[in-house]
Amino acid sequence: MRRLSALTALAVALAGFGLMTCDTLKTIEVTLDISGSSLSVFTGYYETTTNGQKQIQGVPPTSYTFEARKKYDIVAVQIVRTGAGELTAKLVSGGVTRASATTSSSIGTIHLEWTPK
Repeated sequence: MRRLSALTALAVALAGFGLMTCDTLKTIEVTLDISGSSLSVFTGYYETTTNGQKQIQGVPPTSYTFEARKKYDIVAVQIVRTGAGELTAKLVSGGVTRASATTSSSIGTIHLEWTPK
């Protein structure tokens, strides 16, 4: 009986260790960088599958930092901008730009999407 309990405890410990090392449970830091003309005004949102939607608004330059789960979350951004000049939005993680877009329309929309891996 003790041998069976020890084997069960070992199996549970190994399964727990496997879950801890699994990439799907790891989170990474993502930054939404918004830059461009200070004559622009924007509104919109960013969201992850796990954490839902966060409303944003303001004038560039500004940034928002949040976490996303690897291999599970989809990161999405939608920004509507009015004003003069350009507006650029970038999703940056690990020092690498993962997605970016620019608009120079007086009323323009930016859509970004990225899946962390």
